[in-house]
Amino acid sequence: MKGKWINIYSSDLPLRSWWVDSINECEYISIVLPEVFGINNWIRNFSKKLAKKNISALALPLYGRTAPKMDLSYSEDDLKLGRHHKNLTTSKNIIQDVSAAINWVKEKYPRKKISIIGFCFGGHAALIASSLEGIETSFCFYGAGVTTPRSDTNFAPLDLLEKVSGKLNFICGSSDKLIPLKDRLEIKKKFRKVDPLEERFIYVEVKGADHGFMCEERESFNQDASSIGWNLLMKEFS
Repeated sequence: MKGKWINIYSSDLPLRSWWVDSINECEYISIVLPEVFGINNWIRNFSKKLAKKNISALALPLYGRTAPKMDLSYSEDDLKLGRHHKNLTTSKNIIQDVSAAINWVKEKYPRKKISIIGFCFGGHAALIASSLEGIETSFCFYGAGVTTPRSDTNFAPLDLLEKVSGKLNFICGSSDKLIPLKDRLEIKKKFRKVDPLEERFIYVEVKGADHGFMCEERESFNQDASSIGWNLLMKEFS
């Protein structure tokens, strides 16, 4: 299963994206939003893993304006650099760029259902983008800071829940210091308020898992937690 780099245009801005087309006919296309480390080796491999399960994947950069070819490892220096560019990203950028990806999918594959899968900062961005029309389901893996008002909007990503028309899954670990207990309780509270029957907004907390538990290349990788996350994805797309 081979992937390739393509450009998706957000207005006049080319977004260097990683596209892996499934060999077999599939119902879904997933827009994958990366960690602060950019479209690196793990994100590319994760996209290929999806495609092998008949889910075509489009990994979209979140730093198209400041670091369009961001591809980092997991060192402290790389984390610092990634966070620097994260802080330069706005909600408006996220909405504009994911909208461009949705339009690209709809134009080329009008019958496909669209999902968003985001990790780390990509999980934060996925919650923001889930408010867009045309998204069937979203997966926000350990998206931190979603309960805190953003400096560029003065409201929190969680405040967008009432605009979400599709299904929204938030998955995190109980040992994630970036998503403390206070935040986790707030997320669950807001989910129940907007969706009291828990039909569309699903909160999953994996006991003992730390931030980044899905990524095999991080020290915080947790095989059992990763399997739980992967199985949730496969159940949704089956």
